[in-house]
Amino acid sequence: MVDARPALRPVLEADLDDWKAGASRRDRVTAWVVGLAAALVVVAPGLRAGMWLNVDLVVTPVTPVPSGVWGLGPELPRRVPFALPFAWLSSVVPGELAWKVAVVVALASTVAGTWRLVARWDPASPRLVRVAAGLMMGVGPFAVTRAGVGHLGLTFALAVLPWALPTLLRPADRPARTALWAVALGACGPFGGTFAIPVVALSMVGTAGWRRGTRSASVRALVGTLVAQGPWLVPTVVVAALGTDIGSSSAFATDGSGPGGVLRLLAGHGFWLRSSQVGVAQSWEVPALGVALAAFALAGARAVPADVRRPAVLVAAVGLASASASAVPGIDAAAAFLTDLPVLAAVRESQRLLGLYLIVALPAAALGAARLGRAVRGAAGDVVVAAPLAIAVVLGAPGAWGAAGGFDVVSPPNGWEAVRQAVRADPGPTLVLPWRSYPVLAVEGRPRAVNPIPYFLGGDVLVKTDPGFGDDSREAADPREDRAEALAARLTAGEADAEELWVLGVRWVVDVHVVGEPFGVVEGRGLRSVVETSEITLHRVEGWAAGRSQDGEPIGVGRSIPPIISGPGGGGVVAAPASRGWWRGGRRAGAVDGQLELPGGSGPLLYPASAVVLVADGAAIALALVAGRRLRSRRSLTERSDAEVPAPSEGC
Repeated sequence: MVDARPALRPVLEADLDDWKAGASRRDRVTAWVVGLAAALVVVAPGLRAGMWLNVDLVVTPVTPVPSGVWGLGPELPRRVPFALPFAWLSSVVPGELAWKVAVVVALASTVAGTWRLVARWDPASPRLVRVAAGLMMGVGPFAVTRAGVGHLGLTFALAVLPWALPTLLRPADRPARTALWAVALGACGPFGGTFAIPVVALSMVGTAGWRRGTRSASVRALVGTLVAQGPWLVPTVVVAALGTDIGSSSAFATDGSGPGGVLRLLAGHGFWLRSSQVGVAQSWEVPALGVALAAFALAGARAVPADVRRPAVLVAAVGLASASASAVPGIDAAAAFLTDLPVLAAVRESQRLLGLYLIVALPAAALGAARLGRAVRGAAGDVVVAAPLAIAVVLGAPGAWGAAGGFDVVSPPNGWEAVRQAVRADPGPTLVLPWRSYPVLAVEGRPRAVNPIPYFLGGDVLVKTDPGFGDDSREAADPREDRAEALAARLTAGEADAEELWVLGVRWVVDVHVVGEPFGVVEGRGLRSVVETSEITLHRVEGWAAGRSQDGEPIGVGRSIPPIISGPGGGGVVAAPASRGWWRGGRRAGAVDGQLELPGGSGPLLYPASAVVLVADGAAIALALVAGRRLRSRRSLTERSDAEVPAPSEGC
């Protein structure tokens, strides 16, 4: 019998870790050194002790465990599952430190990964063009803007994407590696999932993934990619089904206004909140540089290996078309209609998909410049080769030293820590005043950020979740929100009392000093001041109880883990947001004044959807373990084939 291992060896080696391809050890080390240096140039001012607060960027001393890990609301699980390790770490080290180090490493990984991608596509490419591609992708306007506004799931996904792309562009060739990269992107939450799923699906189309002979592997790759998204996808579906009414995608349309219009997307601009776009002060140079990069990319398309060229071009084209659709008159309405559908809610803010264009176009542009430079020769050729690096510097300069203020450090205002300690020592629903979703805090720098109190305190915090677009949308499935808004107005006017707060289940009232809003005027019978400073006050609601009987008497309620609540058999009301997902025995829990009704009967109140979420988590973990085991088995077989090289005539 002829030993088949030599014939299998090329197939087996394709499944090994091939990140070394196209680069020497020195080149790989240099890529990381350049990446870390570039990341530090962007993040360094924000590494001082203190919080990050800017738009959606909220990094505080303690990271609470997101309730979305259990499939519980009321907030949509945007930080699931990647925030979970940071929550664990924040009990050991200051919470800001772990996040800040992670952002630096993520930006560096994007630079080094894009550098490696160029080296893989053209091992003979000059180091200059590898540097250019890495800087444009890793610390360019797209990546830095997103990091500075707090879309850290996207920051982490960009750190994975260039390393994963060679595998994902041919997903059926190596399903095990495809599964592992899909799990890595899925761990980055919705942002990672909206990269992984389109790349795999489009690559199957681009490589004729359904042709005979690869159909089974294609199905495994696609199913594995979907399973890998379970840790964020299942909790999102569960919470959204509880009654969220997220803002229309038209409120998050890609910014195509101003000089150059949508041509600015070619350079990585177009974030929907234009005032937060890094480099927004640049005018005509941005679209001009974007067009130059697109021209270089067209010239460099031939440098992309033939086996991935077609899917790579398809991914880039769909990414650019998706990102620009909401900014192009005539098709923006159709784009809004599609992304308002529940199944596409994860891409309602479509500019995030620009990353799919950039991860292909920027390496291709660097390679295109090198190709044109070789054709021109002489000093002019050197200028052409260096052009992408010059473009990278021009586009990246506005984000240097702090992401245009996004990474400015804010010290916790006086009294905040005392409030947190008091609430953590005696937890209960907390109402936050003033009733604003994006307040301008009265602190140094006056950053406008999503209300940070829920992140700072953790637990059950009642806060306004309407982002303020005038469409009465809500970013949380909390049936108490309407009553809380009315109660907040009465508290500010000094007209509410403890009984009204009992009805809503409120244990604490926090009043934060916000620019342009009244502060320190919270009054009401039955409220006792616990913390009072010039920046924040905390009031305890006297007579509060975690649960009340149908007669209004306090009852004992226990909650050892979030999806299980114990209480007496006579029924009552639990001071927690109501949802349709709670059951006691065969009886579904109802709602009373927006709170959770405790049905009569015996046994605990259970939230079965948490079991579904845990199954999805387990499936993703099992997928990673099985895929990893297969790769190790193939590596072992390859090593044995190296050790035993049979003679050509060997047989039996």
